[in-house]
Amino acid sequence: GLIKSGQHERRLEALVKAGQHITLENHYKQLGGDGRVPLGRVGEAEEAGDVIAFLASGPASYLTGCAINIDGGASAVI
Repeated sequence: GLIKSGQHERRLEALVKAGQHITLENHYKQLGGDGRVPLGRVGEAEEAGDVIAFLASGPASYLTGCAINIDGGASAVI
């Protein structure tokens, strides 16, 4: 999913160099609010990190073969 990261900051730098006047906050609002993310926002790195930390922890030791989408609802799952 879309997670706030350095790659988006570098993409913004390229947009600014190309003449667009946009802030990082507005860039993330556009990315998350364009309909690609049902929750309407870009995820925070801490949100992904929390899931990763759980999966690496003892309480997750019995999990096998799981698919966990950290994407704000963007993946069609049934």
